[in-house]
Amino acid sequence: MNEENVKYLGIDVSKGYADFCMLDSEKRMMDPVFQLDDNRRGHEHLSQYLDQQVGTGAKVICGLESTGGYEQNWLYLLKRMSKKYPLEVFKLNPKGVKHQIESTLQRTITDGISARGIAEYLVNNYFVCKTKWDKNTHHKQSVTAKQHCYNLVMGLIKQQTARYNQLEKLVYQIFPELISYCKHGIPNWMLRLLIAYPGVSAIQRAQIRGINTIKGISLAKAEKIKQLAKESVSASSDEFEEVMIKTLAQDIQYHQNRIDQLKDQLVASAKNDQTDLICSIRGIADWTSVAIFLLLGDVSRFESTDQLACFFGIHPRFKQSGDGKWGIRMSKQGNPAMRAMLYIAANNVVLHEPYFKSVYHHYISKGKKHRAVMGIIMHKLLRIIYGMLKNQQSFNASVDEANKSKAVPAPTKNISAKARRYQPLNEAAPISRSNHKKRRADLECQISTEDIITASS
Repeated sequence: MNEENVKYLGIDVSKGYADFCMLDSEKRMMDPVFQLDDNRRGHEHLSQYLDQQVGTGAKVICGLESTGGYEQNWLYLLKRMSKKYPLEVFKLNPKGVKHQIESTLQRTITDGISARGIAEYLVNNYFVCKTKWDKNTHHKQSVTAKQHCYNLVMGLIKQQTARYNQLEKLVYQIFPELISYCKHGIPNWMLRLLIAYPGVSAIQRAQIRGINTIKGISLAKAEKIKQLAKESVSASSDEFEEVMIKTLAQDIQYHQNRIDQLKDQLVASAKNDQTDLICSIRGIADWTSVAIFLLLGDVSRFESTDQLACFFGIHPRFKQSGDGKWGIRMSKQGNPAMRAMLYIAANNVVLHEPYFKSVYHHYISKGKKHRAVMGIIMHKLLRIIYGMLKNQQSFNASVDEANKSKAVPAPTKNISAKARRYQPLNEAAPISRSNHKKRRADLECQISTEDIITASS
């Protein structure tokens, strides 16, 4: 492809409009930054503008950031145009674009500068990252719709958690003795109880047989609740607080039914052979497998498990400079949704899958903390799922054991031999004490290895 006939269009998407910047392969601005609204008239103007550009024989490379949904209308428009014009469109990772813009040392960041930064990011990385961008951009519309439905469910669950926390605080104020039943969250029977009898005074007035008729409350539990109400130390008996408790309990119950319905619909529509493979790991059920499948997307877009772990922020990260190395922990970069789902899955497989249970106890016996081991399990689980989907094989612990036995441990050297390929390692340089110890240890290891080779020959 002749680079002189290629133009790069950076699109910075905002709610209701977008800014556009066109550059050539030398990063020269072909046209001043312009702005179009996200409506029919704006889409028509963009179509006419691109029609003029390709009419001169140029190919246009378009890039826009992933903004959580605001980019979809522009993306669909450009995809339709790419079917009849020499046009390519890519949805880009905002993190890469952000570093590109920061590298220009701009004093202020406007939408126009962001659009130019996206265009420059395209110029710098198009020939290197084209294949990766293509796999990340061109998903089936049905898959994208399911991913949006999953995001909706998780948003509703987040709101539901806030409601639960608010209700628990109110219950503590009006009937603190009930909190003893909330060690693992507010149970459903308590929601039904609070709807029928919202507060300690209402329960004091209630009959035991009335409390017993509530689903999930046995006669013994009803008697216990009645006794707790009589002995309650609650200092609050305001009628308005009882109204708030009843309203919150009804709201939680209603929204939980909506969440369960959406989950069932999503599982029914997204369940396929891929999710069945993920379910072959004990401890992973339909909802978790569907969530991981939708978050993972097309596994072919990842070249290796290292790239996969890096994309979802599961890999360990540290900083090394000079003689120091610090900050060794999970990177947690990228979307946290996959990490949250993997943490849930890791806890389940440790309980139900013997192989992961043995891995867990292996690292615990070495003195590692629980959360550190769960991070290791998350990393291993993600890599195993990647291999299962790529090879279309169900879970088999012996496969992972075989892969571990094939892996050759890298020699433990403080200083890379590759980095010192132009100058042999020595102790004569004006280096620090700690670096001198590292070099001496590597040199001694090198001498002992040569002695072993000489003796064996």
